[in-house]
Amino acid sequence: QPIYATYKKYKLWQVPPNGQGVAGLIALSGLEELERRNIIPRIEKEGDLAPRSTSTMHAMIEMMRLGFGDARSYVCDPDYAPNSSSSIDYSSNNTESGNGDKEDKTSTKWLLDQKRIGDRAAEIFQPNKAVAQGIPDSTSCTVSFQVVDKEGNAVSFVNSNFAGFGTGIVPDGCGFTLQNRGFGFNVDDPNHPNSLQPNKRPYHTIIPGIITHHDEDEENGKDLLYATISNMGGYMQPQGHMQLTVDMVAGGLDPQAAIDQPRFCIVDGTQAGTVLLEDGVDPNVVEDLQRMGHNMTPRVSGYDRSAFGRAQIIRRNRDTGVLWAGSDGRADGCAMGY
Repeated sequence: QPIYATYKKYKLWQVPPNGQGVAGLIALSGLEELERRNIIPRIEKEGDLAPRSTSTMHAMIEMMRLGFGDARSYVCDPDYAPNSSSSIDYSSNNTESGNGDKEDKTSTKWLLDQKRIGDRAAEIFQPNKAVAQGIPDSTSCTVSFQVVDKEGNAVSFVNSNFAGFGTGIVPDGCGFTLQNRGFGFNVDDPNHPNSLQPNKRPYHTIIPGIITHHDEDEENGKDLLYATISNMGGYMQPQGHMQLTVDMVAGGLDPQAAIDQPRFCIVDGTQAGTVLLEDGVDPNVVEDLQRMGHNMTPRVSGYDRSAFGRAQIIRRNRDTGVLWAGSDGRADGCAMGY
């Protein structure tokens, strides 16, 4: 079953582990808790968004580091989790139990526990200093499409063979290469939840996303579609989903404007990884982040912008049914009606 985190009045949905979507959900929940606990200013308009606001950019980077810290430590094939003999409830999100270490840390119930995330964020986060400073990995080669019909049914789809030509192995008589997802295993620690084992699924970067309205449709009890999203690009994907959600939900940007926003990327998908800042981030924000101690590379431009991935969004107005799409100029996609 898909998993979600709530941000303001919306839910961001992701595929469950062994996918990495939980990293972005932890980051989004942490950001929500920092706002709710008045640790950072509330993000309520376009001027509050990351490219122009040091406070927002700093908080989002720090929360993304915490999300990757959890994901790279605990995300694995749930069938091979340390406590896999007991069922893992993927739908139990945002629990207020706060049982901490008493629960299976590979379960989404523990990973997405709102109190755990909020307490950890509040304890670690410092408004004027980068402190949430893992195992570098590379990026991938991916395709995505988003489809929404007039009834509001939606598909968010992403596929990849990982790392260009995947394994580089072409099956006899076939015209494609085999995927290289085994690269996602942790081969350094045999006791790690994501260690290499036969018939086991690795940490997976592919995470199509959907955003729904948090308040359910009274007629059928189902969450109504807000948007379908993807942000192809290896470990950029949960980071992109987090940033796109905040840009649209908190900043009020339309899909194309949200996609065009300059992004940040923790390039190797670890808690300690270097942060890339895309060219276009306010220079004052860049200087402020450097003073805070962020390990970062600013003003990334040209072909190197591929590190920030390629996003696709379709947003639906739940009152009129009108669809509004955006496609990333960092790649060769497009938005079209049918």
